[in-house]
Amino acid sequence: MKLKKQNEDLEQVKPKKKSTTTTKKQVLKKIQEILLDKKCEDIVVLDLEKVNTYLSLFIISTVKTTVQGNAAAKELEKSLKELKLGKGNQERTKADNGWILLDFGEIIIHIMTSEKRNFYDLEKLWGDAKRLEI
Repeated sequence: MKLKKQNEDLEQVKPKKKSTTTTKKQVLKKIQEILLDKKCEDIVVLDLEKVNTYLSLFIISTVKTTVQGNAAAKELEKSLKELKLGKGNQERTKADNGWILLDFGEIIIHIMTSEKRNFYDLEKLWGDAKRLEI
């Protein structure tokens, strides 16, 4: 009983930490801001929660050059790391072939040249997914 009382007293003394949970809407807004700032076009967000068990969002955007794609990817990695998204599991493919894939766990971001985007047509491949407006 004495130990329980001491633990209760300690809990009262400890400062309460503020919750730093980032919502899906906030993350999407940040991603959109970065992609637009880097002049990415045709941004599409697919909600995969109902069609896939381990992915939440697919974000697809188009760039004119691989240099532009690399700049967008670098900025996304930096900003989303600050939001502690993906818990350090971020992975990126190289843009040499015109397609950068950023893996942040439940969120996958594709930055593609128009040639690659038209060829692979990911929107059609994930046709069952709901499109989100951001």
